[in-house]
Parts: sequence; C-alpha cells; structure tokens
Amino acid sequence: MQSAMTHVTPSVCARKVGFFLALFAAAAPATGVAAPPSEADERKVVIGQPAGVEVVPQAVTLRGARDARQLVVTGKYADGSARDLTAVVEARVEPAGVVDLQDGLYLRPVKNGTATVVVTANGGVTRVPVTVTGMDKPSPVSFRRDLIAAMNVGGCNAGACHGTPSGKNGFKLSLRGFDPAADFLQLTREQFGRRTDKHDPEASLLFLKGIGRVPHEGGQRFGATSVPGEMTLAWLAEGLRDDAPTLPPVKRLDVAPGARILKTPARWQQLSVVANFADNTSRDVTRLTVFSSSDPSIADVTPGGLVEFKRAGEIAVLVRYLEEMVSVRLTYLEPRDGFAWPNPPETNFVDTLVFAKLKQMSITPSGLSEDHEFVRRAYLDCIGRMPTADEAKAFLADKAAKKRETLIDALVDTPEFADFWALKWADVLRSSRKTIQVKGSYGMQAWLRGHFLKNTPMDKIVQEIITSNGNSYANPPANYYRIAKDPTALAETTAQLFLGVRMQCAKCHNHPFERWSQDDYYGMAAWFARVRTKPEPGGPKPQGGAEVVFTARDGEVNQPRTGKQMKPRYIGTGDADVKPGEDRRAVLAAWLTAPENAFFSKSVANRVWFHLMGKGIVDPVDDFRESNPSCNDELLDALAKDFAKNKFDMKRLVKTVMKSRTYQLSAQPNDFNRDDNKYFSHTVTKLLTAEQLLDAICDFTAVPEKFAGLPAGTRATQLPDGEVNHPFLKAFGQPARELACECERESDGNLAQALQLINGPTVNEKVRNPNNRLGRLLAAKKTDAEILTDLYFAALGRAPFDDEKQIALDHVAKREDKRKAWEDVAWALINTREFLFRH
Repeated sequence: MQSAMTHVTPSVCARKVGFFLALFAAAAPATGVAAPPSEADERKVVIGQPAGVEVVPQAVTLRGARDARQLVVTGKYADGSARDLTAVVEARVEPAGVVDLQDGLYLRPVKNGTATVVVTANGGVTRVPVTVTGMDKPSPVSFRRDLIAAMNVGGCNAGACHGTPSGKNGFKLSLRGFDPAADFLQLTREQFGRRTDKHDPEASLLFLKGIGRVPHEGGQRFGATSVPGEMTLAWLAEGLRDDAPTLPPVKRLDVAPGARILKTPARWQQLSVVANFADNTSRDVTRLTVFSSSDPSIADVTPGGLVEFKRAGEIAVLVRYLEEMVSVRLTYLEPRDGFAWPNPPETNFVDTLVFAKLKQMSITPSGLSEDHEFVRRAYLDCIGRMPTADEAKAFLADKAAKKRETLIDALVDTPEFADFWALKWADVLRSSRKTIQVKGSYGMQAWLRGHFLKNTPMDKIVQEIITSNGNSYANPPANYYRIAKDPTALAETTAQLFLGVRMQCAKCHNHPFERWSQDDYYGMAAWFARVRTKPEPGGPKPQGGAEVVFTARDGEVNQPRTGKQMKPRYIGTGDADVKPGEDRRAVLAAWLTAPENAFFSKSVANRVWFHLMGKGIVDPVDDFRESNPSCNDELLDALAKDFAKNKFDMKRLVKTVMKSRTYQLSAQPNDFNRDDNKYFSHTVTKLLTAEQLLDAICDFTAVPEKFAGLPAGTRATQLPDGEVNHPFLKAFGQPARELACECERESDGNLAQALQLINGPTVNEKVRNPNNRLGRLLAAKKTDAEILTDLYFAALGRAPFDDEKQIALDHVAKREDKRKAWEDVAWALINTREFLFRH
C-alpha cells in the first residue's frame, strides 16, 4: 500500500533537548574557531573585485590603556552585494608602536600619538586614522563593566556553572551577573576571600581556574592573555575595587554591521559591539560580549564575534553585554547547480512572501497536492475529521476551477469547525475537571464552541477571559482565574497564551536570553494582584463546586530582589497608569488586544498557522524571543496586520492560509527542498492527533466510540476535557491540560501506539464488529472491487491504485473466510502511514 508520508515533524521533546544543549553550549567558550582562508590565493578569491571597500569606524580614538576598537571591513560589489573582508584583507600600522593591531583587526593602544591603519584588499587601499590619548592617566578596571562581563564571556556565572541557584562546589554567583553587589561580596568576602588575592593576583583561584592552570571542573574558560583574562588579572592587581554607586548604566548596544545577506564565498562576518552609557560615553566591548547563534548547525560564532557559516541558511546572533541584548539577523546564500525558479502561481500575499523567501534561499517549492490529498488535509486541519466517502467522491468529481476555495468556505461554517477549534483552545487554557470540575469543563467547552460558531472576533474572546468576574459555572471564562490563582502564574499564562512570550525565567532573575527583566515579570503580575476567588455562597466546598471571581480594592506585588512595589507594566513598553478604583484587568485587556499591539496579533496568527501548517513561523509557537527568530519576518508581519485589520476574524484568517498555494503544496519533496524543514516549501507531514485518529478509526469502521457519561455519537474532538481516561487517546498524546503550552500534546511515535494499532482493543473491536462498515458491505452483496473501493474512499479519500487493488483482491481471493480476509485489508489500511498521518 502506498504512503504519502515523506518526513515527520521533529518532536517537541527533541526541540526541548536541543534548546537545552544550545543554552549549555552558549555558556561555554567556543571550542572550534572559525577559520577564514590563510593562503594568499584563497584570500583573493574571497575578496574578488570590490567596487569599493568600507572600514567601520572610519576613524578611531582610543582613550586610555583599557580602550580597544574592533574594525569591520566590508567590500561593496557591482551587483549590490556586500562581503565581510575583515579576516582576509592585509593590514598594517604606520608608524608602528602607537597601536597594537591584533588578530581580527582588533586595535589596542600602546602609547599616546597618532597612526594610520592601512587596509589593502586586492590592490585597493583604505586608510583609517587612529588617535591614542590618556595613556599617562589611570585606567582602572571596572568590576561591573569589565569583570562581570569577563565572567559572562567565560560562562562562569551561567546556569550550568556557578550561576545555578545553589552554585557549584560552594561557589555561587548571580546568574549572568544580574546582581553584581552580591557577586562582589562572594568574590571578596565569602570563605575569607580565598578566591581572590590582591597581594598575589596570579595566585588567585578566580584567575588560575579561569585560565585552566589548576584543576577546574569547568575547564579553561578563557586564555590568560585574552581580554577577559587581562581584565580579571588587572582587577585583582588593582585591589579588588567595586564601582561607585553612581556608575552610569548601559543604555544601548550598537552592533555593526547589523542585518546582512552574504553570498558565497563570503561565509564569514565579523561583528563589533559598542556600549553606550547613560553619561553619553561609549566604548568598544566586542571582546567582553557573549555571542550565541540561534542555530549552530548553520553557523557558529567565536568569542571574538566572528561568525562562520557552515551551510546556507539564516541565523540570529544574540549579542549580550551585561544585561543589554541585541539580535542580529544574518543570511548566507549559496548558488545551487541546476536551480531555476519555476514561477509558481500566487493565490494571495501568503504565497508572495513564502515564495520570495524560497527564491532567496534557492529552494524550489513542491508541486500542488493532488485533489485526494487536499480534500483529506482540508477536512482534518479545518474541522478535525476525515471526509466521508461520499464527500470525497463529490469533491473529486467536481470539475469547477475554484472547488478548493468553495470547500474551504463551506468547512469553516460547519459546527465541527467550532468543535475542533474549541478543543485546541481548551487544551492550552487548561480546561480540566481536575481544576474546574466536570461542570466547569463542560461550561468552558460550550462557551468556546459558541464563540467559534458565531465567529466572535478573537480580541473580544480574550477580553472576556481577562476581565471575567462572577460565578465560574454561570460565567465559564471566569474559570481562567480558578485554574491559576497566583498573580505570577497568571502573568506567565497570559503572556504565553496571548503574547507568545515565555517569562518564567524572569521570575528569579533577569531573563538570560531575552530582554525581559524581573521588573517586567512582576510588573506583569501586578495586573492580577487584586483578583480574588471565594467559594460560591451556600454551595459545596471549592473542590466540588463553583467559585466566584471578584476584584478586591487592594493588593500589590513586590519585586523580591529590590522590595519595590511594582506598578502594572506593559511588557516591552513600560509602566501603565491605572486610575484609582479602575479594574486593572480591563486596562490590560484593552492594551493586550489593541490592533497596534503586534504581540497579540502575531501570537494568535502564528498559532493558527501552526495548527494549519504543522509548524509555526515562530517555532515553538509560543516562544517569541530574539534568540528564536521567525523563519519569515515579512510573512508573520503581513499575517498579523491582516488579522488586526480585519477585526481579528479567525475564520477569515483560516481561509486566508488554507486558500494559499503554500498550504496546498504536496508533501512530496523535490531535489531542491528535500532538506527544508523550515520555509514551507512542501507540506509538513504529521501524525494525526489522538482525537483525530480515534474519530478517523470510528468513521472508517462506522463504529462510534462510547464515552462514559456522554451522549451516544459524541466524537473525541467534542470531549470537554482530557480526563475520560481512554487508553487509546492517552497512548496517542492527548494532553492532561496541565500546561498552557502546545508542547504538552506530544506527537512522537512510541511502543504503546504500535501496540494499540497492531493488537489494541479499540482497533480490533471496531474492525471485527459484525455491524461495522465491512459487515454492511458484505451484507449488501457488494462485489469485491466495490468493497475495496468503498474502504479506500472511507479511509484515504481516494480509490485504490492499480497495484494496491491487485494486492488486496488477490489476498481476499486466496482466503476461504472472506470476512477475515477483508478484516485483514481494513486493519492494513488503518496501519498505513497514509491513514495515520496528515500529509
């Protein structure tokens, strides 16, 4: 039997592990060094024939012995492209002795004076004047700007090292240096100051372990002559001084060259980082900055900020100096032999933007899916079930040019659309009898279903949830405050569900890989500080009855590290002004769902895209951050703007995506997109969800499942919660609804699933039921060919191919017991990948 499966979406579990490993790798110094060509001939190839060469900065002033400057050399070419030439040009200093030109065109001062850096690129010469001043004045090392930054670069205060809450081997630092005052005490006072020795700096454990001269579980963290090593030793030698309380904080990082598209052979890009401080001063901090790649399989970054691409692709380089972060998007393109853009037709803006990205990346989209593939995919993605045999036959027989658009319009207006999308949102809203009782989960499902049936705008649905009050049974959205009662839990859930932001890391410390601070976290929690719940008056205890949600007159949230009472805060914007007596949640709901709030529109649009396409534009779908960039910024922006412009019409958004050619592409890859699992060049193949698969088996066999306490004919996609304790559903990943995350619904294959399909009671009882579809066909005296065709249309939405027909009919003809022979065929159809997967 043929299968349309081509690949399986990587598991959420694998993404979690991969993300953990990426974080761990980012904490450690790079072991591999990007290696630009060293031979003169190879360098000439990389340089080529630039129309011009630009060096940034064009002039350099170094002030004091600790100052430095990273030069970045860019070649500009006649075709409009740019190449980073920093690592391949020839450079010298005239006269010698004023500045030291180190590897990678990194400038350090030697003595007061002026000089010129002469950069030569295949005969072209560019001159950079350099002025050195202040070498006769003290240049003390800053504990907070230099030493903390040095430990960041070494990963000493990372979560896998001494930055863990309990520390390592009795030595504890604040994570990523977010609490330098505590770190200063740890380094200079804890254990009688045994880690730092100002009288013999080179004997300090801080220095010896960092450079690997004494045994250290973390190994060498930086070189003795590196900038982090230099700063560490100098701070020790200068007497372990802390900074004055008036030290101006960092206000902004400038990263050169910023976003850039590189083309072969320019697979390297040097970055430079300048920190701007609150007193309007600035300095180069490139060698005191932590760089990390969003996808090390595509490109790595050295501690000095040199990016090396291993293959064509896109990455975001997260640039972090102290608590300031900037993300730089870099793209590297390579020509592919035989690639020619096929100019596929475009249905709407989705195709325009997806195809523009594919063309840029030299990826050819697959062809259009066959009608039988599309009809099955559309039913499963839109309303959660397979088409019936009659529905599939009618669609295949339809000769109208726009029959796909007509089908999509019809599907979104069915009651099943409301059932299916209510199920999706009930999952992440955690509607479960464990927390809100059976009556609460029934009410929540009915409330969601009613809104999707009426096509209530998504902003109105979310506003109703956020501002809900009253009896949780009479007003189902009030259950939101019964599921999570603590202000911090509500802040985390609200940010993740409706803004696509995971703020959990900022609860105990500033987020190490995102811009969110503890102030942002507790400012978000402050919105919910006055929400209260109480048992329903006269009702049973909360464990068995409803609760009443109300707003109290008082209640605040304090930031635990500073003790500061937090005002409600718009994340990414700043504190909000809420009038006395005004329900804070109403102000939050208005801001959260405002058309101009890109967080909301992007988050919901991306979630809908994920459910229809099998993978988010930002993936994981609820993890928007600089270090997890979208695969197509223009597409996400356009979807979000269109969604907001059309008053957050969910059905319209679903139709926009489904009517695109991108959605309707085949799952079969071609030679130019076989390795693409990011840019939607072909349809993602994924295992049916637990509910879809159970319903599909029921529909195919024509034997409905019976759920205790629910009316006959209830489908799995109509279940009010996940606590029906059905072994088949649990084996195939039905979520327990304990997390506000799509990741809770696992899609990995496992042994329990195989046993359910091969010999499980659910499949066997339905296949062997004498009154099932097969029994009715046999009772109606259908011919073998008619039975086979009916089974194929019921299972796969198509007629059998010739080879499948021959194999099946031969099998039936050889068996004396025709019923058992046909049961074999039915069981085989259920176990084909074409049945089990959405493709």
